[in-house]
Amino acid sequence: MNQYPLLFTFQDKVSGEGFLAGITVHGRGLAVEESDGWWMYGVQPGDLSAGGATFMEAQREFRKAFTVILFDIAEDAKDFNSFKAEVGRFFKGINCPTEEEWHAAVLDVRAGKITAEALSKGLQKRPANSPRSVQVKLLRVFNPKDNVLEPQMAVAA
Repeated sequence: MNQYPLLFTFQDKVSGEGFLAGITVHGRGLAVEESDGWWMYGVQPGDLSAGGATFMEAQREFRKAFTVILFDIAEDAKDFNSFKAEVGRFFKGINCPTEEEWHAAVLDVRAGKITAEALSKGLQKRPANSPRSVQVKLLRVFNPKDNVLEPQMAVAA
């Protein structure tokens, strides 16, 4: 069973109750080749996992699962501030057992036991201690004043 420590950056735009937010997450994950295919586990945020037959499929499903969680948070949030707080809480959650495996996998990469190329062609290497963070920005506030009636007609030629 090979394990690969990953650093990821995801950017999303999420609509909530009266707001549009931009979210940028610099997180950590662990890709694991198991007997039933590939699995990706969140380290930070830790409450996240997805699998697939191939690494690329698991990566796609992991990415999709992350966005679905943001959508769920937005659906439950009463306003932007509660959305931002809940996204921050979600991001701070660390899966401690998976974090231990992640650190061990980092040591395997440094020792040359596993390589980025073995996982995916063109995958970059970055320092394991790269800063991890979450940023939630208010992009737009929606309110009834945004409602505009501008009928547009043209003659088809």
